[in-house]
Amino acid sequence: MKNRLYIETYGCQMNVYDSRVILDNLKRAGFTEVKSPEQADVLLLNTCAVRDNAEQRVIGRIGELMRYKKDRKDVLMGVVGCMAQRLGEQLHARRKAVDLVVGTDQYGRIAEMIDSVRETGKPKFDTTASDISTYQASPEYDPENNTHFISITRGCDYRCTFCVVPNTRGALRPKDPKTVVSEVEAIVQERGGVEVTLLGQNVTAYRHEEASFADLLRRVNEVEGLRRIRFLTNHPTDFTEETLRAIAECEKVSPWLHVPIQSGSDRILRRMKRGYRRKEYLELVARCREVLPDVSFSTDIIVGFPGETEEDFQQTLSVMREMRYDSAFVFKYSARPGTPAAKLRDDVAEELKGERIQGVNALQGELWEMEAAALKGSRWEVAIEGPDRKGRGFLRARTLNNRKVLVPARDDLGRGDELLVHVTGSQATTFFAETLGVVWKYDRVAA
Repeated sequence: MKNRLYIETYGCQMNVYDSRVILDNLKRAGFTEVKSPEQADVLLLNTCAVRDNAEQRVIGRIGELMRYKKDRKDVLMGVVGCMAQRLGEQLHARRKAVDLVVGTDQYGRIAEMIDSVRETGKPKFDTTASDISTYQASPEYDPENNTHFISITRGCDYRCTFCVVPNTRGALRPKDPKTVVSEVEAIVQERGGVEVTLLGQNVTAYRHEEASFADLLRRVNEVEGLRRIRFLTNHPTDFTEETLRAIAECEKVSPWLHVPIQSGSDRILRRMKRGYRRKEYLELVARCREVLPDVSFSTDIIVGFPGETEEDFQQTLSVMREMRYDSAFVFKYSARPGTPAAKLRDDVAEELKGERIQGVNALQGELWEMEAAALKGSRWEVAIEGPDRKGRGFLRARTLNNRKVLVPARDDLGRGDELLVHVTGSQATTFFAETLGVVWKYDRVAA
């Protein structure tokens, strides 16, 4: 039996990491990865359930991939991840082409389940919970943007009324800190990696009997050969003074904080059950700016939450004016089955939601244009990530606080090199700069 695997990944960086976990497990069982579905004996879709349109994309994709099963009767198709966890056996009932439905805690059983389907001809489903404290993926050879993703938690203990994550990922469970550190060490020693991004639905809530999140940052910061540490996503309620101090003390930790506010209206925040109010959020930001001079912020915003009035929406715009985020990821509210908010009347018209998204994006563009203009003339240290994707003769680079920079390409510069640059201008969210000197050369031979 040929074991050729094709896997597609939808959703967040955690799913990207999980796909590597799945691939590692199946390789140990004798599978090889192929790059196109027509080459594969097993087709897997690693899915997201955060928004309805993400699920609809997967449903549509299953329909597209069915032709490979029609052409070759031995081809199996599986849906794994959050959508599988949420819908379970309904996926097979809805799309008979689905042979495997594997929840977020059962990636280690996929090879066994494939064998069972092949032997019995019957679909297999498993969405039960299990211990994931030591699960890890092997280091990538050549990660995009230099950064190696590492999941440090799974699940979330909050019950924000709009969020399906507690239903699909379960309660928050931390990975053993020794496992996290060993992953980082393997990235540095086996792949020559110099940057990691610690992932979780709520990384700042990380609590293990052996370490807090601040402790974990300090341990990872001590790994020899590592240059940069990023992390996301954070919840305002869990962002402690201890964590803030650890970021300030650890020279490798990025002072870029993705702290979703979701709404600037206290009334809507209460309906969302976010656990904080606008004043508390802004006080946290002020404290971060006091302790971290180079701090930058990004956020998530939901428009059109049930009951959101024009006054509520204007409160969101006003908090954006106070914050001056580097970037804002804006979403129209869509009800997710099984969440408390799904019981509320979705009373904001779709057209109005669209207008509000446009309003948020327009304001963010205006605010960022002013902020970027003020940064012209700055001197920054940046790490090169690769060639400009538009082929304009630049190299892509990034600051420790997550600002994107383009510098003129040179034959003596390459991925991983760190430069001192002078900012000359900007376009949208990207800065242009001239190179003043090389700060550190990445040893590509050793890597």
